[in-house]
Amino acid sequence: MLKPTLLVSLFGLSLYVTNAAYAAPSPVPLLVEQCLRLPSIDLATVFANARLTASELALAQRALIFEQQMLGLNNINDRLNYYRGFNLPSEEREGLLQCQLHLADTLSQLLSQTELSQLAYALAQGNAEQILLSQQLKQLLQQHWSAEEKAKLHTAQASIGQGLGSQQFSLAFNGSQCQPEVTQQQHLHKKEDKSDEPKPDSSKQSDFSGTIASYLLTQENAVCRQNVWQAYQARASETNQTALERIAEQRQQAATAAGFTDYSALVLSSQQLSSPELVKAFLDSQTQDLQVAPWDIGRTLSQQASAKVPTWQTSDVLSRSFTYLQVFGLQFETIETAKVDKIPADPNRPHIVRVYHQQRLLGEIYVAYNPNPQQGSQQQTLRQSVLGQQFGQQALDLKPQLSNYKDIEQLTESIAEAVTSLAKASHFYLNNAMGQSQDSYFVASLWLAEVLRHQLFPQFEHTYLQERETLAKAYSKQLKVFRAKVAVNFYQNSSAQVYPDLGAEFNASFGQDWPQTQDYPYSFNAIANEGPLYYQSLWQASLAQLIAQSTFNCQDKLKLFNELVINEDALSFSDQLKVVIGAPVHSAALIQRISNSTASEHADNSNNQAFDATGSCAF
Repeated sequence: MLKPTLLVSLFGLSLYVTNAAYAAPSPVPLLVEQCLRLPSIDLATVFANARLTASELALAQRALIFEQQMLGLNNINDRLNYYRGFNLPSEEREGLLQCQLHLADTLSQLLSQTELSQLAYALAQGNAEQILLSQQLKQLLQQHWSAEEKAKLHTAQASIGQGLGSQQFSLAFNGSQCQPEVTQQQHLHKKEDKSDEPKPDSSKQSDFSGTIASYLLTQENAVCRQNVWQAYQARASETNQTALERIAEQRQQAATAAGFTDYSALVLSSQQLSSPELVKAFLDSQTQDLQVAPWDIGRTLSQQASAKVPTWQTSDVLSRSFTYLQVFGLQFETIETAKVDKIPADPNRPHIVRVYHQQRLLGEIYVAYNPNPQQGSQQQTLRQSVLGQQFGQQALDLKPQLSNYKDIEQLTESIAEAVTSLAKASHFYLNNAMGQSQDSYFVASLWLAEVLRHQLFPQFEHTYLQERETLAKAYSKQLKVFRAKVAVNFYQNSSAQVYPDLGAEFNASFGQDWPQTQDYPYSFNAIANEGPLYYQSLWQASLAQLIAQSTFNCQDKLKLFNELVINEDALSFSDQLKVVIGAPVHSAALIQRISNSTASEHADNSNNQAFDATGSCAF
């Protein structure tokens, strides 16, 4: 467990970073010190020591001992991830790296122990909560690679990120009309010159920034835009080819060793959408022809009307959120910081909010406001709630003002994730922190965010989503849909690919052709990281919206929150859905229900109707 001094100083770094008036010593060195002193976990020894007081250890006792042994490692890992998001001095970044390596070694040693495998399979015969823990441990064991293989994977992933992020590339322009200088001059000639001053030489000074986005925005020739965009997408195809092939080979070897035909089949086998065919069915249902190509989106958006919206103080919206959330049995108590007497009237002062559910303390939320206007609202776990072991700690780093739909979405999602993370009621860290599958973990928090938006901003769509915003959201979604198709295809055997013609899929989303299909996998970084699971953010958002629409008028909101978020009975995700939205809830049925809901939403939008949800709880 962590020392009390570190727990006290957790808020210090946030205060130090967000407001110099609250400067406090950085807790990072202390965290690194405790991390590097963290001992290895020897299950054989700790189980043997426990048997000194009991002739035989029951399954529940072994599970509890395992949880207690792992809690310190998990807590340090959460704080490590939190502090990595800050701009720290080089020596502190190096310390966090050493901590990360130490934790990885400790976990690797643990996963190699026979006792852990035995525990994982024994838990599969236990109660519902223990069965879920068994599934989590089996997933960790399945994903356990040797240090050498992990190093190869991480090196290849980093190489791909660097290749896509590098600005060291050049584009060859065929034909004078596509030259950046010509594009720039054409753009300048269209601007009215209302000044009496001499016009500067456009070859020396211009508003053409040299970026691809600026080029696509100012270039009037559609063929030039298309060629430049497609060339830019392929910029890393040569440099990243070897690295991506290495990742694909490693993952295929893991799939073969586990008895699967390919990596897509392996990684999807434990998800709600448990096969490439189900992922395809979902992605196909979400495909919409925008008739706007990626190389035209900037110019199209610039010509559309944008929403003129009021500005909201984040502190006011946060307060209103906490007030509404009481309908779910939640209570919020503000704990002022020691410095509050110095600026008592500042609504954006950092503070702590203690959270209860039906009089049970869940934990605390540390609230701070980031003065950087470019920084959106964010949520981060400082310490995961574990029933019977520890209260949770969440951090909210918020944008002081909300001025568009993205600000509102980021804020409501951050609040919802903090609250749902605190409220999860398993006795095991892994159950609370990992959920039942990667493509279902965020459904509850996304549902709560959806509910918050429509309670706090009843006319959200009409007020904040005009032509430009609506098209921008639709384009972003279709780009994700297309890339998800590429990702699931890439990790399949060529003879079994669910999308044999990806060129047709690009056309289905954007109404234009991108003939260089071989460049598709090299155009986005997620293919090397999320891989076939890239679809999951789309799936979870769609499922959360379905739940919100189906239960919007549910009268027993306390039971709804208990079933969907707290889940004290450790129901499977399918059983949770069956309780709150009713059968059928198998994957194919959910895809159809989502598709029907999406079609209804599109019809409402075309008729300028507001969010309409008349559903009630199934219970």
